[in-house]
Amino acid sequence: MLFEYINDVRRSVSYALRQSAVSHTRMVAWRLCCLLLLLGASEAYSQNVVVEKSDTLSTTVVTASAKPSATLQSAPLQVMAKSDFEKLGIKELHEAVKTFSGVQIKDYGGIGGVKTVSVRSMGSQHTAISYDGVTISNAQSGQVDIGRFNLDNVDYVTLSIGQSDEIFQTARMFASAGVLNIRTAKPTFGEKNVNAGASMRFASFGTYNPGLYVQQKLSGRWIYAVNADWLVSDGEYPFTLRNGSLVTEEKRFNSDVNTFRAEANVYGDLGRGGEISFKGNYLGSERGLPGSVVLYNTDARERLWDETWFVQARYSKAFSQKWELQGQLKYNYAWNKYRDEKEYYPGGVQTDRYTQEEYYGSVSARYTPVEGFSAVLSQDVFKNTLEASYNNFVYPERFTSLTALAAKYTNGRLTATASLLSTFITEELRVGEAADDRFRLSPAVSVSYKLFEEKNIRVRASYQDMFRTPTFNDLYYNRIGNKMLDPEIARQFNVGVTWRQGFSGVLDEVSLQADGYFNKVEDKIVALPTLFVWKMMNLGKVEILGADVNLGAAFSFGAATRLNIQGNWSYQHAVDVTSVKDKNYKDQIPYTPRHSGSLSMSLMNRWVNVGWMASAVGERYALPQNTEQNRIDSYVDHSISLSRSFGMKWGSLILQLECQNLADVQYDVIQYYPMPGRSFRFTVKFDYK
Repeated sequence: MLFEYINDVRRSVSYALRQSAVSHTRMVAWRLCCLLLLLGASEAYSQNVVVEKSDTLSTTVVTASAKPSATLQSAPLQVMAKSDFEKLGIKELHEAVKTFSGVQIKDYGGIGGVKTVSVRSMGSQHTAISYDGVTISNAQSGQVDIGRFNLDNVDYVTLSIGQSDEIFQTARMFASAGVLNIRTAKPTFGEKNVNAGASMRFASFGTYNPGLYVQQKLSGRWIYAVNADWLVSDGEYPFTLRNGSLVTEEKRFNSDVNTFRAEANVYGDLGRGGEISFKGNYLGSERGLPGSVVLYNTDARERLWDETWFVQARYSKAFSQKWELQGQLKYNYAWNKYRDEKEYYPGGVQTDRYTQEEYYGSVSARYTPVEGFSAVLSQDVFKNTLEASYNNFVYPERFTSLTALAAKYTNGRLTATASLLSTFITEELRVGEAADDRFRLSPAVSVSYKLFEEKNIRVRASYQDMFRTPTFNDLYYNRIGNKMLDPEIARQFNVGVTWRQGFSGVLDEVSLQADGYFNKVEDKIVALPTLFVWKMMNLGKVEILGADVNLGAAFSFGAATRLNIQGNWSYQHAVDVTSVKDKNYKDQIPYTPRHSGSLSMSLMNRWVNVGWMASAVGERYALPQNTEQNRIDSYVDHSISLSRSFGMKWGSLILQLECQNLADVQYDVIQYYPMPGRSFRFTVKFDYK
């Protein structure tokens, strides 16, 4: 009866999306509510018990979750926890992501420069950014700026590639090649019912970043937490400009940033009624866009204003040892204004405004009939809209239904997961005719096996089929968009081995992940020139053959001294195989180095903690043709941090000094966008607990 009702819900959702009528949407909401009640009725047949799961990332647990073990996963997973941030002096999300293998970050320079992330050369649109289990979207461009996140209230960050072992999640989390998951920390309390703290960062190039937080335990069941920070910088950093044999010292202008970020959380324990949480997040910023430096042209007058906020709620309940339920609701609002001054604009100024909205809902049910086996059904429904200020805009609306059916089996040595994602998308335009409806089934599977009972050596393999829906810009951007576009189809295969072993003596632990993979992207969306203008076309094909290796070791020298070492290396042969007639046939795709890697070390002791990190990126090309003119030089970027924590009567005081780009290397991540040279950052933080 239950599964028949779930099928009715699925059919109702699809019908409501096709008709996009309010009455049908209400019917869907009613059926979802009835489904919750139906699952709740099962509680009458069982006792209310505490359910413990072996999944370290189980989203049914609202308390602070333990850092997941990367070497136990059947698909690649990389983890960086709050303790790692503190040891290495990492303050921003993009700084943490640089330590992961198989990742490319596009950084347009400057203190507030846009930063996007791509996993294994498949493009940033194939990488989802999840914030506490809910994916952050951008229907306009498909890219999320990870530069908007700092790590002050983050518990850990994970990067999963392919079919994750954590199947009790929203359907949207199954829809991407890679997921960068940001998990914030739920407050914990000692003898006091209040935690509070304040921090102040001073950095080079006129950068100041004050922050504060307050957490309070209102009762045995309710907790609230508020944190905020303000970042301001003039961003005028020096750089070296090379033009042939002529070398000059220049300064980066119009790189200022003024950003305010705030977040409020409420956590509730409803006892037998489950657990509930609410989150509100706000970001407002104004920044200059310094632009590219070509032929000594350092003049830039572009500016960007952003105002983004969202509210979300999450409910979870374990009805019995067999049934669990979670539901999430979210509303997201994003507004930005772009302004540029050029002589050829009418009046000398061009101003564009864009507004995006998203309405999102998700319900997931997990059924565990026997120990070691579980099945999950997740249903997501969301609506995206876009408005713009320029003439002839079509005002698109997109309605999406995602249904994921997943299963997992584990017996200690063997772990196997499989999922099938159903995607249905329909769109409407206020002006003109919309693109056709889109429907696709996307399977994924992963398996890992422990080779020896006594040793933690596992082999693993995974496969995932997915697609990227064309963005609003791809489909409808003025004269360039093409509403006939098909989705990008991507398939990824992965085989690997993991090992984790503890030792007695100086060497505490060693961990290893080594994976080889093959990815293929078809119907890649590219911009091509037509008779009069450029047009978006499905003409690209890319093949990616690569390998990722991650190695970690921990050493103890007495009770108070510990050394941690973590290194990774990536190889990517990512080539364009669209047509043998193309000049760039089998050339490396833009901004993808063949070799890249990072190495970090942290030394914890009773005097001063030392962290060191180096990121190395090999040569790559700015354009599809691999010519000398398009080549971007390789570089190695070092950073070092010194920190000390002082215990006090009312809490603790932390002092930290960091030097970034220690060797003062002049390099570009994006061609003609010079990165800052050597810079310093000093942090003072006080925690009252």
